[in-house]
This record gives sequence, C-alpha cells and structure tokens, in this order.
Amino acid sequence: MTAVSALQATSSVAANDLLALCKSAADGLRLDILRVLQDESFGVLELCHIFQMSQPGMSHHLKVLASGGLVETRREGNSIFYRRPMIDSGSPLIHLMDSFFETVDRIPLAPEVVARTAEVHTERARSSRQFFEKHADQFKDNQSLIADFTHYAACVRDLISNEQIGPAAKVLEVGPGESELLAMLASKFDQVTALDNSREMLAKAQGALTRELKARVSFVHGEAEDLAASGATLDLIVMNMVLHHLPSPARLFRTASQLLNPAGRLLIIDLRPHNQDWARDICGDLWLGFEPSDLEDWAAEAGLERGQSVYLGLKNGFQIQVRLFHKPQT
Repeated sequence: MTAVSALQATSSVAANDLLALCKSAADGLRLDILRVLQDESFGVLELCHIFQMSQPGMSHHLKVLASGGLVETRREGNSIFYRRPMIDSGSPLIHLMDSFFETVDRIPLAPEVVARTAEVHTERARSSRQFFEKHADQFKDNQSLIADFTHYAACVRDLISNEQIGPAAKVLEVGPGESELLAMLASKFDQVTALDNSREMLAKAQGALTRELKARVSFVHGEAEDLAASGATLDLIVMNMVLHHLPSPARLFRTASQLLNPAGRLLIIDLRPHNQDWARDICGDLWLGFEPSDLEDWAAEAGLERGQSVYLGLKNGFQIQVRLFHKPQT
C-alpha cells in the first residue's frame, strides 16, 4: 500500500467513525445515559431502573452508543458494566470527543434521574453493609485468600515513611477491619480515626489493637461523607482493600479531596482487574479490581495529583496496586 492510499484509508476510517459517533449521539435519552456514566459504571438492569425502561430498550440504546464509540463494556466476573470509553490519544477524534463529553456534562440531569441513580448507590451500599454484618467473623480469613496484608505491609510502611508525614498528622483509615494496618498507623501517628459503616467490623478493628494503641484511635461508625459534612479535615486518608466494596468509587475521591488539607495525601491499596467472580460471594466485592487509569482519572477529576505508585504481583495471580495521591498546596 502506498503512502497516499494508506492516508486515504485512514481518512475513510476516521470519517466513518465520526459519522457513527454523530448518529449514536443524536438522541436525548442516549445523552442522558452518557451523563449518568460521567464517572460511573452501571449494569443494564441498574440503567433500566434509573431511566425506568425495559431491558430490551436499554440494551438497544447501549448497543447504538457502543457502535459510535461512546460507551464500552467491562466484565466484572459474570456481570457486564457499561462505562465511557478510554479515548486513544492517537485517535483523530480525541479532541472532538473530549469537547463533546465536556459539553454533555454541563447539561444537568433531571431530578428524578439523579434520585434514581442515588437509589442504585444506596442499594449497592446496603448489599455491601449486609454482607459485612453477616460475615464479620469470617471476613479476615476470606480476605487472606486474595491478599493478606503481610504480603504488602513492608511496601505500605516504606511508602508512608518516604512521605515524611509528622506524628501530629490527622489520619483516617476507612474500613480498617482486622488488618494490621490500623496498628501500624496508630504506632506512627498520634491522631488516628477508624471509620466503618458496619458496627460489627468496627468492633473487630477495635478488638485487634492493644490497649496502648487503642488509646490513640477514635472509632467512628458512619460514612466518609458524614465526616466531610461535619467539617473534619485530615492530612492522610488510607483505604486498604476497601474501594472495591464501595457503591461509587469515584465519589470517594471527591469526598477525600474535600476532607484533605492542602498537601494532604490519599493512599489507595486495591486490586488490579481480575476475573475471580467468587470474590463477590466470599468477600462481598462489588468491583473486581480497577485499572490504574481509572484511579488516576477519578483523582484528577477530584483535583488530586498522582504521587508514588507501586504494583505487586501475588503468587495466587492477583495483583495489588499501592497508589498515593496528593492534594495540591494552595
């Protein structure tokens, strides 16, 4: 193929892609779907609830959006979730798609759509909370089948030490459970808060500490949003294998940004994507890991900057990502 014919072929593909994009976007409902998917992933049935329509109808609209490159699917075990695409930096349509999504996001959603989206989040959170209330006694053993804290404890300790955060820093661990991480934090910092929406798991966390370390920890039952609403400020927020239990991971980044002081840090320890659907049943996982780019996008949208990153492979095939994000100095 000559250079001219190759250029013509590329131009033809770009033109077809542009035409497909325009056709798939030319519908009010599909624009609403794209706004709901701004920083979220939803299954077909969840979208059916949000937009109060049948599954065949929703599947048709999602198929049209996918044909135009405006949504992509991600398999979570036996479930399929829809999300906005990761745009190839080399695509001739990248600037158009960036501008298109930016414009779409400026249009507010109808209040009833916002309310039903919140209902989906509430149902996800309820399912997760019920799991922990029912399986609190077995959770540590079940979690160790995936990633025991001892496998990456040294990495986490070194990363925190390298940040040179003083002992007077205000530190929060979300969902500490019985992991030794809370003890590590309490031995290093004077003011540590352990936050969990499950009273059973919070009691487990409290029981795992010595009397000396327990005196340095405040145990709070609730959500991160509750702390943000109270006006609390923090210097370090730590989430160890918690993000994949949250109904809206992207929202956590926004809440963390609200809670953090300037130059504060958010430390996320979680799994990279995997296809082990049994983790839902024995560990209550809502999400089967995250692409590193997902965390970076959510952090950027929340005004947080990427810091140090470490990736660890475990013998059982799971991969852990230890990610640090900073709130900029004002």
